[in-house]
Amino acid sequence: MKQMNIKSIILYLVLAASAVFSIASCKKSGEGNGAPVITRVRTVYKSVTDSNVVHQITLDSSSTYNQAGVTAFDSTTTDGQIGTLYAIIGENLNTTTAVYLNGVSIYFNPAYLSNTTMQITIPSNVPYSSSTTSNVLTVVNPHGRANFNFIIEQPQPIITTADQLAGNPGDVITLTGTTFNGLSGVSFGTIPGTVVSSSPTEIKIKVPSGVTAGRILVTTVATKGGGVGTGPLLSAGTSELSNNVSASHQANGVFGFSTPIFEDQFESGWYDYGWSNSPTIDQTVAKRGTSSIKVTYGGGYDAFVLGPGTNANVGPYTALKFSIYGGKGTTGKLIRVSLNYNFNVSVQIILTEGAWTDYIIPIANLVDSNNPLPSSISAIVFQEFSGNASVFNIDDIGLVDVK
Repeated sequence: MKQMNIKSIILYLVLAASAVFSIASCKKSGEGNGAPVITRVRTVYKSVTDSNVVHQITLDSSSTYNQAGVTAFDSTTTDGQIGTLYAIIGENLNTTTAVYLNGVSIYFNPAYLSNTTMQITIPSNVPYSSSTTSNVLTVVNPHGRANFNFIIEQPQPIITTADQLAGNPGDVITLTGTTFNGLSGVSFGTIPGTVVSSSPTEIKIKVPSGVTAGRILVTTVATKGGGVGTGPLLSAGTSELSNNVSASHQANGVFGFSTPIFEDQFESGWYDYGWSNSPTIDQTVAKRGTSSIKVTYGGGYDAFVLGPGTNANVGPYTALKFSIYGGKGTTGKLIRVSLNYNFNVSVQIILTEGAWTDYIIPIANLVDSNNPLPSSISAIVFQEFSGNASVFNIDDIGLVDVK
């Protein structure tokens, strides 16, 4: 009898657990049985600054964040940026089979699906805002689909190359890059140029009068997004500091020169010399114009030196700009640039055989705490640092203000 009671209790508990599980299963199975609903879209992360430290916050369902010194925000948005992660909030999302943005299929990870949320990252092949895009986010499941008005912002334009970073008024230079759609203008500093032709990836622009030195600025307009882009981004070499620390740098290119040093000929009293070599004017290879300076290194640690003319003063925003061409067998060969014979601090650059490479080196990269910024230039030294004889050409040399 006692044994029967124990069996009855066990059976009762099993039946009760089954009933609870069945009720929960019925409730769960009811989720996602209807057509999807999109109520809003929100960002998943937001960078905020507190006490000069950048924090990346994962947003909770309330989409707000409070912290001392930080204002709360609502991350709900009706427009998105390419490459950014977003959460779709709604109902019946756990049975999603497809997501589209402006007609393009979007990948989503099923592991992150729930009845009320899912996540997507906007890929680069999604059409961004224009008069021809539908600006619609679509979620599909076996029971239907939901559409939601969502605009993809046009990225800012980016200049990747410029075939000339110096020139005379009337010269036509070619800019290549990305997202030149909706081009509204190109300027050299504050002076607008004349657009000869343009496409989403290339602009031909006529250099205006009055340009000395200035950043190239490309401006685009769009239904959403666009803006002002600059470039190209040039190598500033690798700083070799007196405390044995190395640091690689890049800087935006600047068109023209505040103080030209060499453009087909030396300017304003500047000159060149060196040890164990004799620089010559070469009219067979030029970055621009008709001639460049040809330098032949006789052996390891040979040097080419630029001597100053007028306007050799430097400030905290002054940079040295030049183009250098590697002769035969020079790919990977190293040159160190030093200022005023201060070899405790230098910037290392690399030659490439048969190609011109543009450099812009802020003078601040040629100094450190033990070797302060000088007020003027007495010498710019290009010293061979691979221990080999080699030949290179250098052209379009000058000082610019990178402020």
